[in-house]
Amino acid sequence: MALTLGGCASTSSVVMHQTLGGPKVAILPLEGPLGAQAVDFLSSELGDKGIAVVERAKLIPLIAVDTDLSPTSPAAVQSFARYGEALDVRYLFAGTVSAVPGPLYSYPHVNMTLRLIDVRSGQTVWLGRYGNPLWSSAISTQGDVQRGARDLVAEFVKVGGLALLAK
Repeated sequence: MALTLGGCASTSSVVMHQTLGGPKVAILPLEGPLGAQAVDFLSSELGDKGIAVVERAKLIPLIAVDTDLSPTSPAAVQSFARYGEALDVRYLFAGTVSAVPGPLYSYPHVNMTLRLIDVRSGQTVWLGRYGNPLWSSAISTQGDVQRGARDLVAEFVKVGGLALLAK
C-alpha cells in the first residue's frame, strides 16, 4: 500500500475585466511595513469585482517627488489632482496597514484603514477599517492581511462603492 502526501498549496487567479470607460482606480502605497503586500491583495480583490487598478509601475514615478501625501496637506490635494489626470482616474485609495502583537502565542493582528479620495477635491468619500485585536488570526499575519483586503473590498461594494466609481 502506497501513501502519497501532497502539499497544501492553493492557486487562484483573477481575469481583469475592464471595458472602455469602466471603473478604474489607483492605490497609493499604503503606509506601514505590510503596505506593499496589502496593495497586492487589494488589487486582486478589486479586480475580482470588475474594478481595474492602475499598476504600481505607472504610479511610482509620479509619487516619487511627493513627501507629504496626508489628506490634510494642501500639497496633497494638488498632487492628487495631478495623479488623477496622469493616470486617468477620478479616485485613489490611500491608507495604512499595521500589525499589533496578538495574545499569547498568536500571530500579530492586522489593522487596516483604507480611504477613497476624490482627486478633484482631495476629499475622502469612503473610509473603511479592518481589525479586531480580540480575534486570533491563528494561521498567519499574511492571511490576516489577505482577509482584511477581502473584507474591506466586500464592504466597499456592499455600501455602493461600485456606483460611486461609475460616476
